[in-house]
Amino acid sequence: MVQSISGFAQNQSFDYNGKVIPLRGDWSLVMGSFLSYKEVLEDSSATQIQVPGTWNDVKWNEVSIGPYGYGTYYTTVILDKTIKNQTLALDVSEISLAYQLYINDQFIGQVGTPGTSKENTDPKIDAEVFEFNASPGDTLALIFHISNFSHESGGLWYEPKIGPSDKVLRKHDLNKFITLIMIGCILIGGVFQLYIFLRKQTEKSGLYFSLVCLTIIMLMISRGSMPIMDLFPNTSWVVLKKIVYLAVFLIGPSNALFLREIFPRYFNKYIINSMAIIGLVLFCFTLLVSPRISYALVPYHHVYNILIGIYLFIVLIKTAIDNKFGARFLLIGYLSGFFAVLHDILSSQYIIPGYSFSMIHVGILLYMLQLMALLGGRYLFALEGKEQLSNHLKKVNKELEEIVARRTKALKDKSDIIELKNAELEKAIKEKDHLMAVVAHDLKAPLSSIQGISDLMKSDLKGQTAEFNEMIKKVSIDGREMIDNLTELKTYEQSDFKVTKTVFKLPDFFEQKKITYELIAENKEINLRSKLSSRRKKILSDSNMLGRIADNLLSNALKFTQKGCIVNFLISVKKGNLILIVSDNGPGFSEKDKDSIFKEFQKLSARPTAGESSAGLGLSIVKTLVDKLEGSIELESEKGDGAKFTVTIPLN
Repeated sequence: MVQSISGFAQNQSFDYNGKVIPLRGDWSLVMGSFLSYKEVLEDSSATQIQVPGTWNDVKWNEVSIGPYGYGTYYTTVILDKTIKNQTLALDVSEISLAYQLYINDQFIGQVGTPGTSKENTDPKIDAEVFEFNASPGDTLALIFHISNFSHESGGLWYEPKIGPSDKVLRKHDLNKFITLIMIGCILIGGVFQLYIFLRKQTEKSGLYFSLVCLTIIMLMISRGSMPIMDLFPNTSWVVLKKIVYLAVFLIGPSNALFLREIFPRYFNKYIINSMAIIGLVLFCFTLLVSPRISYALVPYHHVYNILIGIYLFIVLIKTAIDNKFGARFLLIGYLSGFFAVLHDILSSQYIIPGYSFSMIHVGILLYMLQLMALLGGRYLFALEGKEQLSNHLKKVNKELEEIVARRTKALKDKSDIIELKNAELEKAIKEKDHLMAVVAHDLKAPLSSIQGISDLMKSDLKGQTAEFNEMIKKVSIDGREMIDNLTELKTYEQSDFKVTKTVFKLPDFFEQKKITYELIAENKEINLRSKLSSRRKKILSDSNMLGRIADNLLSNALKFTQKGCIVNFLISVKKGNLILIVSDNGPGFSEKDKDSIFKEFQKLSARPTAGESSAGLGLSIVKTLVDKLEGSIELESEKGDGAKFTVTIPLN
């Protein structure tokens, strides 16, 4: 039988049977002294204090102790006389903030160095197991010398546990091993999700999940068996407490951010963003200030975290009701994690008894496994969707390939037909051109003969007969002109026609055209205004083609302009281009005329003013020649308000 007798006055019986027993209950506390074993036996001034707990609110000499000070905790354990000699062990968790352990008058061990002032105290936090030998019937006085001059709460935060050495060590090591395994699994999951986020930064759930993993790991390495102390034995209590408080301030917002990414439509973005901002502010605050200051905020933040947890729980219920993917499965894990954290909060504030790191770890593990399963399910669902989409695309592509193949064959068939028709058309065009050339050649000689005979008969005819003779002569001249124009147009349209560019004097070219058409203008009593505006005296181009362009435009303008009106003929060189402008104030062109003005054999609305002939080929020739010279021609005209042709030819 093991008995714990607090203050050597009140007996508490424990059913031993080789179990590990928590020494929870009333202990004796003497403040302001580090009592020896002998002094403990003689002490009568001790006050009773509940373990686990803090000494902050305990009265010593009618005054609350407060967080800072030093003193002695002690209690007794009586071993049953029937047990065999064996090695026992005491498992001691966090104590604020330095202590030495004695069993009777034997020094067992210490964490940090307790002192009577801040100057001679070396604070430290660690979880230790102390072994000692005991005999049947021994009365063991467990004496802790504890000092705290740095933290906002002092005393035995957690109850020590006593039992056979092998079982205590095995349980301690097992807890540490399980904690490390859990940390490793959570770390792998967090790193994997962070990697996914870095590869695809639009998937923020990976980032927030890794943040959740980080906060859980921070809690697990710095509490309970404290694995961080095995890796970094010299870690100060300040770093340990900052890690804990940082995790406390981040655990609520990080979970909220993660769940919002999973079910975005169900969360109010302003509430979640506010949580994130508060968490970030407290995170920075904790990094900068002492843990004793951050500790003052912890109770309030615990309440804040509980409210966050309730809000997330309500939202998850809504997602489960709507049967969202993984929502019901996640809700179960969330409840386990939430109640584990709730138990941690209530027991750490000593509101409920029975603090258990194992219970917390199990709850958190179930929650993290649910989160990982949810993310895994989402990825599998996405992969299945991707595979289905891929198969669908393959099917669509196959159908498209078949459609393309059919249409390609149809197009090829049509292309063959078109090629055949083109060949037939080209043959017909060649035959037409050959026939036209033959007809033109055969007609020119008779028309020339008719014109010659008409000239010979002119002197011998009088009256109406003479007029008929003139009409015959005019018809023969017009016929020859039309044949010449048509022959000329077909020559220019030939694919093998070559532009012959030479250097010629622009003033001479301009002067020749000016003199030629001034005589025609005078005969019709039309005012021809000509102007050359160019510093360049020589240009490189095809002078014959430019001449034909100018001839056709000027002859057209004079042909359709009334007596007493004005025709303008302007040539200039600007920015490497020859600009040729012919304008008049004649009848102009209608919108219908503009659509067909450059086509062959077009009869437009205007008529020559002096009975001149018009075959409808002049402007078609002009357009063909301009295109051959890689230039452009523009028409500005309104019906009844004259016309302005602007030809632009690049000079290379």
